[in-house]
Amino acid sequence: MTQHTLGIQDVSQSNLQALLNLELNTDQTRFIEPIADCLQEAKEDARYTPVALYYGEVIAGFAMYGQFNEFVLSTLSTHAEQAATNQETRVWFDRFLIDRRFQGLGLGKRFAKLLLGYLFEHFNCQQIYLSVYPNNRNAIKLYRQLSFEFTGELVCDGEQVMCCKR
Repeated sequence: MTQHTLGIQDVSQSNLQALLNLELNTDQTRFIEPIADCLQEAKEDARYTPVALYYGEVIAGFAMYGQFNEFVLSTLSTHAEQAATNQETRVWFDRFLIDRRFQGLGLGKRFAKLLLGYLFEHFNCQQIYLSVYPNNRNAIKLYRQLSFEFTGELVCDGEQVMCCKR
């Protein structure tokens, strides 16, 4: 099989329809919002950046990332039940999908590595966060291969937070 170049490109009018035509396997649709919803969310919140993932000249996937100031609950003492809320800036690898026609080729891992490298450099950060449903075993397996670890935090709808350190 020919190794095509992987690329990340901004969403534009020229690639919008191809992005909207991406499909997941039926059992994966419950784990991620439709791309149209993601693009609408990015339009409403400029902290999000949606991107098209190219395999050669063809769009094979979609991702969305962003940098957010968040309040994080942290424990002050292991002996006392005290907690403080600290504000920190986090980079989120927020949405990620590979079209069903390109799954099983190792592209998920290759694209994720490419995106993580880009995010670490672009945001000059030491950690990247994502959230995943606990029953999304394939995603969890991939993220663990990429050195993501569970933080113990939960976000909306029971998703568990994972973090990857540079």
